[in-house]
Amino acid sequence: MQAARRLGQRAAFHHFREAFEIFRVHAPAGRRAGIDDDSIVKEKAGRAARRPIGMCRIAPRGARRIMSCLGAPGAPGPRFIMKGSRNSVTSLRIFLAAARSLNFSRSAEELSLTQSAVSKHISALEARLGVALFQRLPTGLRLTYAGALYFERIGAALRLIDEADALVAQPGSRVALNVAVSPSFAQFCLLPGLAEFFERHPGIRVNVRPRLLYGRGEAERFDAEIQLHAGYVSGMSARYLCGREMTLVMAPALLRRHPVRRVEDLDGLPLLKRAQRGYGWDEWRAEVAPLWPGPSATAPEYEGFSVLLPAVLHGLGAAIVPLCTVLQPLREGALCRPLGEVVEGRFGYHLMQPRPDVGGPYTEAFCAWVQERAGALNQQVRDYLGR
Repeated sequence: MQAARRLGQRAAFHHFREAFEIFRVHAPAGRRAGIDDDSIVKEKAGRAARRPIGMCRIAPRGARRIMSCLGAPGAPGPRFIMKGSRNSVTSLRIFLAAARSLNFSRSAEELSLTQSAVSKHISALEARLGVALFQRLPTGLRLTYAGALYFERIGAALRLIDEADALVAQPGSRVALNVAVSPSFAQFCLLPGLAEFFERHPGIRVNVRPRLLYGRGEAERFDAEIQLHAGYVSGMSARYLCGREMTLVMAPALLRRHPVRRVEDLDGLPLLKRAQRGYGWDEWRAEVAPLWPGPSATAPEYEGFSVLLPAVLHGLGAAIVPLCTVLQPLREGALCRPLGEVVEGRFGYHLMQPRPDVGGPYTEAFCAWVQERAGALNQQVRDYLGR
């Protein structure tokens, strides 16, 4: 009895699939011909659903349920989603691959498919959504505004699905988070304490990508970011971590060769600049010495604190840096603060997440730990300054 029931269920699914395909193929043609009533199409689908396969047959009640799924006459289309249909997970993964590479041929090669298959999946998605996801240009593909929105949301949703699959199917596996981190924060603040996070959360793996907020590929998406910024970025939430306190530092050996007791003594020193925005000499001197002209326009520039700080440590010059990144060299005597000043600037390290926030519990655990570590760094800064 159970075997017959299973055979009947398989036959019903076959008929259901055939009925849906007939409706899918014929309904657009009927609408193009100006036929408003889809009754003829649904009659064909109904006959297909009631046609026997071997000894099995769908009862009239089952056929009526199939017809109800297809929708009332004049309805825009079927109201169900089948495995392998146009918005299956497979189609969504194909869309993500195409959106990342902006090339159907490379996406097909990456996924071991044909270019035609990739193109058909994308076209079916666009037809279901009713909007174009890509611009087909002579020079290649480009995401439309709708495609960029869809890329962001679908990418986040599939990451959650993959995390759930890994958690259930492979309980011993580790979930991977992709985190973009300012190189200086990664080098001086994040990596020295990351082992503590892994001890607390052994099931989470963190992929640390050194990235600045701007000047990177549009297709890159991260679960969280730690960036040196003023804190206002469109489409992202931002929580301040640390780094607003900035100070002048130099190597003790350089200070012995060029004593600095007041701001004017800096004129005989090589003054190093950070190439990006923030922590500039202009902001520093506006509070410390407004009448001092500052470094010359031809002063050497270094690309980020991950390069600038080693240059200062090696005695190449003096620079303005975040105090939280140089606490250890200051304690060890590898750096010194000749003027003893501290200026609170506009820029700092911020924890950023894309909106809407769909990171899940693992991202939340990482973000909570980062904020806790930043709080500890801020307390160390206050202790160092005697506040």
